[in-house]
Parts: sequence; structure tokens; C-alpha cells
Amino acid sequence: MKPRGAIGLALLGGLLFSAPLLAAEKADRQEVYLAPGWGKLSFDAPPAGSYKLPALEKAAGGTLLNSSGKRVELSELLQDHITLLGFIYRTCDDVNGCPLSTMVLRTVANRLQKQPQLAQRLRLITISFDPRNDTPQAMAEYARSIMGKATLNWHFLTSESDEQIQPVLDAYQQYVVADVSGKDGQGKFSHILRVYLIDTQAQIRNIYSLSFLHPDILVNDVKTLLLEGDAAASPAVAAQ
Repeated sequence: MKPRGAIGLALLGGLLFSAPLLAAEKADRQEVYLAPGWGKLSFDAPPAGSYKLPALEKAAGGTLLNSSGKRVELSELLQDHITLLGFIYRTCDDVNGCPLSTMVLRTVANRLQKQPQLAQRLRLITISFDPRNDTPQAMAEYARSIMGKATLNWHFLTSESDEQIQPVLDAYQQYVVADVSGKDGQGKFSHILRVYLIDTQAQIRNIYSLSFLHPDILVNDVKTLLLEGDAAASPAVAAQ
């Protein structure tokens, strides 16, 4: 099953090399506002470790399906790694919506892959809130389109039904309203774009909205939590 929509096709066809350029061209043709995450950050992100990220609240779990169709417990995936978690629907064609979220996560993964000692401590989770269309098979194909041959700790999850995903959406205050006017139920969704930074103790440490979802910020925040964990594990390091 191929994703619908010009933005979806552009994203999947050129994510690794030209997603920002494609998004800019699309926006220019339609006079669409481009979120900061598609381009260069307009300011220098604070250096990793130069600031604190307080714990906001406990990250919620829930029973979901992985791209193989196997039930998984989200709470088990939120252990022992720094996690970046985002909600999408696969056929989203809003340039500042799901494609932006996926592009930013992929960019973060690309950058950290150049530092394997950091990359192996990061987990990415993408959860669909469109179980009718985003079946495990569809999510597996989507994952291959995004990752290619890269080996990443990236989980693409869906659910068995709207009833199953709703408690997870509620827990993360991820509000979603379905537009059922589309053909054959292939409707669109109105939703708030959010990505969550979760530490190794399953505590939410930051929530990124449209204005702050940028690879530079996310990379430094991930590194900040890794430095925090290293300092806690080695008191002598923290004392220096």
C-alpha cells in the first residue's frame, strides 16, 4: 500500500537527501508556512549539558501492535534508553504535520549514528493513530521507506482499534479529530503535532511543538540527558 498525497510521496522518496528542499518547493508553490524544523535554526541551540531538563510527568504505557502484528507493551519500550516518541498517521499530507515529525526524527538518528556510543542509547518510537488504514503491514512498508537499509532502533507501532489507541492518546494529551468525509473512510485527521523526549526512567523530559521541533534542539536535549545519566552513574565525573 503506497502512501497518498504529494507530501507523503516526496517525503518517502527523498527523506534522506532532499526532504527540506522538497518541502520548501511545495510550500513555495502553495504559499504554505514552513515550520522551523524544515530549515536552519534561527539561533544557536544551547550546548548539550549547559542546562537542565526537569521531569514533567511519567510517560504512559499501553498495549499496541508492532509492524509484525505482535502485541507489545509500550511501557517496556520506554526503559533503559533515551526515547523520542511521536504520533502520526501515515497518509498525512500536511507539510508541517506528520512528515515534519518523521523527517526530524530521521535527521536526529542520522546525526547520532556518526557517534555510535550515543546512537545505541537512543530509541525512536512512531505510533499511528489511524489503525483502520495503518495496519502492521502498512507500517512495516512505511518503516522500510523511511529507514531504507539503515539499522536503527526505531519502532513503528499501530493498534487493533480506535478503542485501543484512545487511552494512549489521552494519556499523552494527543488530541485527534477524524474527518470521516474522505472516500472509503480514507479521511484526514486534525491533530496537535507533538514529539516527546523520555528518559531511561520513563519520565517525560520535554515536549516539542511545531515551533521547537528542530533536529538541533532535539540532538542537544538527547545528549544532555545522556550526560546527566553518565554523571549520575559516575559521581566523580559530576564533581569535576
